[in-house]
Amino acid sequence: MINQKLSLLSVLCLSLVFILQGCSSSGHGSAGGGYTYGTGPNKTKPMPEKEKVNIQGIGGAKPIYEAQRTGGCNKDYSVLGKNYMIWNGATSYIEEGTASWYGPGFNGKKTSNGEVYNQKGFTAAHKNLPLPSYLKVTNLRNGKKVIVRVNDRGPFVGTRILDLSEGSARAIDMIGTGTSKVRIELIKVNPSGSYANAVGTPSGYNISPSSNGSWGSSSSSWGTGNSVSTGIKTYAANKTKRVYTRLNNYVSNNVFNNSAVASSGYTSTSALSKGNSYIQLVACNSDKMAEEIKANVSGKISYPVIIAKEGNINRVLVGPLSESTARSALNTLKRKGYSDCFIKKF
Repeated sequence: MINQKLSLLSVLCLSLVFILQGCSSSGHGSAGGGYTYGTGPNKTKPMPEKEKVNIQGIGGAKPIYEAQRTGGCNKDYSVLGKNYMIWNGATSYIEEGTASWYGPGFNGKKTSNGEVYNQKGFTAAHKNLPLPSYLKVTNLRNGKKVIVRVNDRGPFVGTRILDLSEGSARAIDMIGTGTSKVRIELIKVNPSGSYANAVGTPSGYNISPSSNGSWGSSSSSWGTGNSVSTGIKTYAANKTKRVYTRLNNYVSNNVFNNSAVASSGYTSTSALSKGNSYIQLVACNSDKMAEEIKANVSGKISYPVIIAKEGNINRVLVGPLSESTARSALNTLKRKGYSDCFIKKF
Protein backbone atom coordinates (compact mmCIF):
# COMPACT_ATOMS: atom_id res chain seq x y z
CA MET A 1 0.00 0.00 0.00
CA ILE A 2 2.85 2.40 0.89
CA ASN A 3 4.59 1.65 -2.41
CA GLN A 4 1.35 2.32 -4.29
CA LYS A 5 0.95 5.68 -2.53
CA LEU A 6 4.58 6.60 -3.29
CA SER A 7 4.12 5.65 -6.95
CA LEU A 8 0.97 7.76 -7.19
CA LEU A 9 2.76 10.69 -5.53
CA SER A 10 5.64 10.36 -8.00
CA VAL A 11 3.25 10.45 -10.96
CA LEU A 12 1.50 13.54 -9.58
CA CYS A 13 4.80 15.33 -8.99
CA LEU A 14 6.04 14.47 -12.48
CA SER A 15 2.78 15.69 -13.99
CA LEU A 16 3.10 18.96 -12.09
CA VAL A 17 6.62 19.44 -13.45
CA PHE A 18 5.36 19.01 -17.04
CA ILE A 19 2.50 21.43 -16.41
CA LEU A 20 4.85 24.07 -15.02
CA GLN A 21 7.23 23.59 -17.94
CA GLY A 22 4.35 24.05 -20.34
CA CYS A 23 3.27 27.24 -18.59
CA SER A 24 6.76 28.69 -18.62
CA SER A 25 7.08 28.22 -22.38
CA SER A 26 3.71 29.74 -23.26
CA GLY A 27 4.64 33.41 -22.96
CA HIS A 28 5.89 34.64 -19.60
CA GLY A 29 8.34 32.13 -18.16
CA SER A 30 11.15 32.80 -15.72
CA ALA A 31 14.34 34.15 -17.23
CA GLY A 32 16.46 33.84 -14.08
CA GLY A 33 17.99 36.56 -11.96
CA GLY A 34 14.58 37.94 -11.06
CA TYR A 35 13.70 38.60 -14.70
CA THR A 36 10.60 37.47 -16.59
CA TYR A 37 10.42 36.75 -20.30
CA GLY A 38 7.94 38.75 -22.35
CA THR A 39 6.52 42.24 -22.86
CA GLY A 40 5.64 44.12 -19.71
CA PRO A 41 6.77 46.22 -16.76
CA ASN A 42 9.50 45.69 -14.19
CA LYS A 43 12.43 43.37 -14.94
CA THR A 44 11.76 41.69 -18.28
CA LYS A 45 13.85 40.12 -21.01
CA PRO A 46 12.98 39.36 -24.64
CA MET A 47 12.02 35.72 -25.14
CA PRO A 48 14.67 34.23 -27.49
CA GLU A 49 13.77 32.84 -30.92
CA LYS A 50 15.00 29.28 -31.55
CA GLU A 51 14.96 29.51 -35.35
CA LYS A 52 15.67 32.23 -37.89
CA VAL A 53 12.67 34.36 -38.81
CA ASN A 54 11.25 33.54 -42.25
CA ILE A 55 10.33 36.82 -43.98
CA GLN A 56 10.13 35.53 -47.56
CA GLY A 57 7.52 37.45 -49.58
CA ILE A 58 6.06 39.30 -46.58
CA GLY A 59 4.85 42.83 -47.27
CA GLY A 60 4.69 45.95 -45.17
CA ALA A 61 7.85 47.70 -44.03
CA LYS A 62 11.21 46.68 -45.46
CA PRO A 63 13.68 46.10 -42.61
CA ILE A 64 16.80 48.22 -42.96
CA TYR A 65 19.65 48.99 -40.60
CA GLU A 66 18.96 52.01 -38.39
CA ALA A 67 21.20 53.04 -35.53
CA GLN A 68 19.46 52.93 -32.14
CA ARG A 69 20.58 55.50 -29.62
CA THR A 70 20.46 54.45 -25.98
CA GLY A 71 19.14 57.76 -24.66
CA GLY A 72 15.89 59.65 -25.21
CA CYS A 73 13.04 57.32 -26.10
CA ASN A 74 15.27 54.31 -25.45
CA LYS A 75 15.68 54.97 -21.73
CA ASP A 76 13.78 52.96 -19.12
CA TYR A 77 10.58 54.78 -18.20
CA SER A 78 7.56 54.75 -15.87
CA VAL A 79 3.82 54.62 -16.65
CA LEU A 80 1.07 54.52 -14.02
CA GLY A 81 3.62 53.69 -11.35
CA LYS A 82 5.08 50.76 -13.33
CA ASN A 83 8.69 50.75 -14.49
CA TYR A 84 9.42 49.56 -18.03
CA MET A 85 12.80 48.33 -19.24
CA ILE A 86 14.07 48.98 -22.76
CA TRP A 87 15.72 45.96 -24.39
CA ASN A 88 18.70 47.82 -25.80
CA GLY A 89 20.94 45.39 -27.66
CA ALA A 90 18.23 42.74 -28.13
CA THR A 91 19.09 40.35 -30.98
CA SER A 92 16.22 37.85 -30.74
CA TYR A 93 12.61 37.99 -29.54
CA ILE A 94 9.38 36.05 -30.09
CA GLU A 95 6.08 36.33 -28.22
CA GLU A 96 2.42 35.47 -28.65
CA GLY A 97 -0.36 37.58 -27.19
CA THR A 98 -3.09 40.09 -27.97
CA ALA A 99 -2.53 43.03 -30.33
CA SER A 100 -4.76 46.07 -30.80
CA TRP A 101 -4.63 48.94 -33.31
CA TYR A 102 -4.99 52.72 -33.38
CA GLY A 103 -5.50 55.21 -36.18
CA PRO A 104 -8.15 57.95 -36.29
CA GLY A 105 -7.35 61.03 -34.27
CA PHE A 106 -3.60 60.42 -34.18
CA ASN A 107 -2.60 60.75 -37.84
CA GLY A 108 0.07 63.43 -38.21
CA LYS A 109 0.85 63.47 -34.49
CA LYS A 110 4.27 62.80 -33.04
CA THR A 111 5.31 59.32 -31.96
CA SER A 112 7.51 58.54 -28.97
CA ASN A 113 10.71 58.85 -30.99
CA GLY A 114 9.68 62.22 -32.42
CA GLU A 115 8.53 61.02 -35.85
CA VAL A 116 5.19 61.84 -37.47
CA TYR A 117 2.60 59.09 -37.14
CA ASN A 118 1.14 57.90 -40.45
CA GLN A 119 -1.94 55.79 -39.75
CA LYS A 120 -1.78 54.24 -43.24
CA GLY A 121 1.84 53.17 -42.77
CA PHE A 122 3.22 49.89 -41.46
CA THR A 123 4.22 50.87 -37.93
CA ALA A 124 3.53 49.73 -34.37
CA ALA A 125 3.93 50.56 -30.69
CA HIS A 126 5.75 48.27 -28.26
CA LYS A 127 6.56 48.73 -24.58
CA ASN A 128 10.11 47.37 -24.43
CA LEU A 129 11.81 47.22 -27.83
CA PRO A 130 14.33 49.95 -28.68
CA LEU A 131 13.11 52.45 -31.27
CA PRO A 132 13.16 51.92 -34.15
CA SER A 133 12.86 48.13 -34.45
CA TYR A 134 11.29 45.78 -36.99
CA LEU A 135 8.82 42.99 -36.25
CA LYS A 136 7.19 40.22 -38.24
CA VAL A 137 3.55 40.08 -37.09
CA THR A 138 1.37 37.03 -37.73
CA ASN A 139 -2.38 37.12 -37.13
CA LEU A 140 -2.96 33.72 -35.54
CA ARG A 141 -6.66 33.85 -36.43
CA ASN A 142 -6.07 33.80 -40.18
CA GLY A 143 -2.34 33.29 -40.75
CA LYS A 144 -1.83 36.65 -42.47
CA LYS A 145 1.53 38.36 -41.95
CA VAL A 146 3.04 41.83 -42.16
CA ILE A 147 6.36 43.44 -41.26
CA VAL A 148 6.10 46.59 -39.14
CA ARG A 149 8.49 49.28 -37.97
CA VAL A 150 8.18 49.99 -34.23
CA ASN A 151 8.41 53.72 -33.56
CA ASP A 152 6.07 54.26 -30.60
CA ARG A 153 5.36 53.07 -27.05
CA GLY A 154 2.36 51.06 -25.80
CA PRO A 155 -0.11 49.54 -25.45
CA PHE A 156 -0.68 49.93 -21.71
CA VAL A 157 -4.04 48.15 -21.59
CA GLY A 158 -4.14 44.84 -19.74
CA THR A 159 -1.67 42.31 -21.11
CA ARG A 160 -1.68 43.44 -24.74
CA ILE A 161 1.74 43.13 -26.34
CA LEU A 162 1.48 45.32 -29.46
CA ASP A 163 -0.44 48.29 -30.87
CA LEU A 164 -0.60 48.38 -34.68
CA SER A 165 -1.16 51.28 -37.04
CA GLU A 166 -4.28 51.11 -39.20
CA GLY A 167 -2.20 50.11 -42.23
CA SER A 168 -0.58 47.25 -40.33
CA ALA A 169 -3.89 46.06 -38.90
CA ARG A 170 -5.55 46.21 -42.32
CA ALA A 171 -2.73 44.12 -43.83
CA ILE A 172 -3.52 41.21 -41.51
CA ASP A 173 -7.30 41.71 -41.61
CA MET A 174 -7.62 42.94 -38.02
CA ILE A 175 -9.62 46.14 -38.54
CA GLY A 176 -13.06 44.67 -37.90
CA THR A 177 -12.12 42.68 -34.82
CA GLY A 178 -10.17 45.49 -33.15
CA THR A 179 -7.87 43.01 -31.42
CA SER A 180 -6.44 39.62 -32.31
CA LYS A 181 -4.06 36.96 -31.04
CA VAL A 182 -0.73 37.47 -32.80
CA ARG A 183 2.81 36.17 -32.90
CA ILE A 184 5.53 38.83 -33.08
CA GLU A 185 9.17 38.17 -34.01
CA LEU A 186 12.07 40.62 -33.96
CA ILE A 187 13.95 41.15 -37.24
CA LYS A 188 17.52 42.24 -36.55
CA VAL A 189 19.46 43.96 -39.34
CA ASN A 190 23.26 44.18 -39.46
CA PRO A 191 25.03 47.49 -40.28
CA SER A 192 25.86 45.94 -43.67
CA GLY A 193 22.15 45.57 -44.41
CA SER A 194 22.11 41.78 -44.13
CA TYR A 195 19.72 40.06 -41.74
CA ALA A 196 21.25 38.84 -38.48
CA ASN A 197 18.41 36.50 -37.52
CA ALA A 198 16.12 36.27 -40.56
CA VAL A 199 16.00 34.50 -43.93
CA GLY A 200 14.20 35.31 -47.15
CA THR A 201 13.41 38.44 -49.13
CA PRO A 202 10.46 40.57 -47.99
CA SER A 203 8.26 42.37 -50.51
CA GLY A 204 7.72 45.58 -48.53
CA TYR A 205 9.23 49.02 -48.98
CA ASN A 206 11.37 51.39 -46.95
CA ILE A 207 9.16 53.50 -44.66
CA SER A 208 11.90 55.15 -42.64
CA PRO A 209 11.02 58.87 -42.44
CA SER A 210 13.01 61.21 -44.63
CA SER A 211 14.51 64.44 -43.32
CA ASN A 212 11.39 66.42 -44.20
CA GLY A 213 9.12 64.14 -42.21
CA SER A 214 7.45 62.50 -45.21
CA TRP A 215 7.19 58.76 -45.66
CA GLY A 216 8.33 56.35 -48.32
CA SER A 217 6.38 54.98 -51.27
CA SER A 218 2.63 55.44 -50.92
CA SER A 219 1.82 52.23 -52.78
CA SER A 220 0.58 49.37 -50.63
CA SER A 221 2.71 46.24 -50.59
CA TRP A 222 0.93 43.61 -48.55
CA GLY A 223 2.91 40.56 -49.58
CA THR A 224 1.79 37.14 -50.72
CA GLY A 225 -1.36 35.61 -49.30
CA ASN A 226 -2.90 38.87 -48.10
CA SER A 227 -6.04 40.23 -49.76
CA VAL A 228 -5.88 43.90 -50.74
CA SER A 229 -9.00 46.05 -50.89
CA THR A 230 -9.10 49.10 -53.14
CA GLY A 231 -9.96 52.36 -51.44
CA ILE A 232 -10.31 53.04 -47.75
CA LYS A 233 -13.38 51.76 -45.94
CA THR A 234 -15.11 53.72 -43.20
CA TYR A 235 -14.60 52.17 -39.81
CA ALA A 236 -15.31 52.96 -36.18
CA ALA A 237 -12.63 54.64 -34.13
CA ASN A 238 -10.64 52.36 -31.90
CA LYS A 239 -12.42 52.21 -28.54
CA THR A 240 -9.27 51.22 -26.69
CA LYS A 241 -8.03 53.90 -24.29
CA ARG A 242 -4.42 53.82 -23.19
CA VAL A 243 -3.48 55.63 -20.02
CA TYR A 244 -0.11 57.28 -19.51
CA THR A 245 0.96 59.17 -16.41
CA ARG A 246 4.65 59.84 -16.91
CA LEU A 247 6.96 59.57 -19.90
CA ASN A 248 9.45 62.26 -19.00
CA ASN A 249 12.29 60.56 -20.87
CA TYR A 250 10.62 60.98 -24.24
CA VAL A 251 12.44 64.04 -25.54
CA SER A 252 13.71 64.03 -29.12
CA ASN A 253 16.35 66.16 -30.81
CA ASN A 254 13.79 67.41 -33.34
CA VAL A 255 13.19 71.18 -33.22
CA PHE A 256 9.55 72.06 -32.59
CA ASN A 257 8.03 74.68 -34.87
CA ASN A 258 6.30 77.14 -32.52
CA SER A 259 4.29 78.65 -35.39
CA ALA A 260 2.27 75.43 -35.46
CA VAL A 261 1.07 75.80 -31.86
CA ALA A 262 -1.97 77.94 -32.60
CA SER A 263 -3.14 75.82 -35.54
CA SER A 264 -2.78 72.60 -33.57
CA GLY A 265 -5.08 73.76 -30.76
CA TYR A 266 -2.24 73.65 -28.22
CA THR A 267 -1.05 76.60 -26.20
CA SER A 268 2.45 77.70 -25.33
CA THR A 269 3.80 77.62 -21.78
CA SER A 270 4.72 81.30 -22.19
CA ALA A 271 1.01 82.09 -22.66
CA LEU A 272 -0.12 80.36 -19.47
CA SER A 273 -1.77 82.36 -16.71
CA LYS A 274 0.89 83.75 -14.38
CA GLY A 275 0.35 83.40 -10.65
CA ASN A 276 -2.13 80.55 -10.98
CA SER A 277 -1.37 76.90 -10.32
CA TYR A 278 -1.42 73.96 -12.73
CA ILE A 279 -1.22 70.23 -12.13
CA GLN A 280 1.20 68.51 -14.48
CA LEU A 281 0.12 65.01 -15.49
CA VAL A 282 2.84 64.24 -18.01
CA ALA A 283 5.68 65.78 -19.99
CA CYS A 284 6.33 63.86 -23.19
CA ASN A 285 7.50 64.25 -26.76
CA SER A 286 4.60 62.38 -28.39
CA ASP A 287 1.57 64.43 -29.48
CA LYS A 288 -0.49 61.24 -29.58
CA MET A 289 0.31 60.32 -26.00
CA ALA A 290 -0.44 63.83 -24.77
CA GLU A 291 -3.84 63.87 -26.46
CA GLU A 292 -4.71 60.41 -25.13
CA ILE A 293 -3.91 61.50 -21.59
CA LYS A 294 -5.91 64.71 -21.99
CA ALA A 295 -8.94 62.80 -23.31
CA ASN A 296 -8.72 60.24 -20.53
CA VAL A 297 -8.44 62.77 -17.71
CA SER A 298 -11.04 65.17 -19.14
CA GLY A 299 -13.71 62.53 -18.71
CA LYS A 300 -12.89 62.01 -15.04
CA ILE A 301 -12.63 65.52 -13.58
CA SER A 302 -14.53 68.80 -13.88
CA TYR A 303 -11.41 70.99 -14.15
CA PRO A 304 -10.01 72.21 -17.50
CA VAL A 305 -7.27 70.07 -19.08
CA ILE A 306 -4.88 71.60 -21.62
CA ILE A 307 -1.73 70.71 -23.56
CA ALA A 308 1.06 73.28 -23.40
CA LYS A 309 4.05 73.22 -25.75
CA GLU A 310 7.52 74.05 -24.48
CA GLY A 311 10.10 73.40 -27.17
CA ASN A 312 9.95 69.67 -27.92
CA ILE A 313 7.86 68.93 -24.86
CA ASN A 314 4.09 68.48 -24.52
CA ARG A 315 2.93 69.24 -20.99
CA VAL A 316 -0.54 67.92 -20.12
CA LEU A 317 -1.84 70.26 -17.44
CA VAL A 318 -4.96 70.67 -15.32
CA GLY A 319 -5.74 74.36 -14.80
CA PRO A 320 -5.42 77.24 -14.35
CA LEU A 321 -6.46 76.81 -10.72
CA SER A 322 -6.19 78.74 -7.49
CA GLU A 323 -3.69 77.36 -5.00
CA SER A 324 -6.37 75.85 -2.73
CA THR A 325 -8.31 74.36 -5.67
CA ALA A 326 -5.08 72.91 -7.06
CA ARG A 327 -4.39 71.09 -3.79
CA SER A 328 -7.91 69.63 -3.78
CA ALA A 329 -7.67 68.63 -7.45
CA LEU A 330 -4.27 67.03 -6.85
CA ASN A 331 -5.71 64.79 -4.14
CA THR A 332 -8.61 63.85 -6.43
CA LEU A 333 -6.26 62.91 -9.28
CA LYS A 334 -4.01 60.85 -7.02
CA ARG A 335 -7.04 58.91 -5.74
CA LYS A 336 -7.96 58.20 -9.36
CA GLY A 337 -4.56 56.63 -10.00
CA TYR A 338 -2.49 59.54 -11.34
CA SER A 339 0.16 59.08 -8.69
CA ASP A 340 2.92 60.99 -10.50
CA CYS A 341 1.10 64.32 -10.97
CA PHE A 342 2.28 67.43 -9.14
CA ILE A 343 1.49 71.16 -8.80
CA LYS A 344 3.47 73.49 -11.06
CA LYS A 345 3.54 77.25 -11.64
CA PHE A 346 4.80 79.03 -14.76
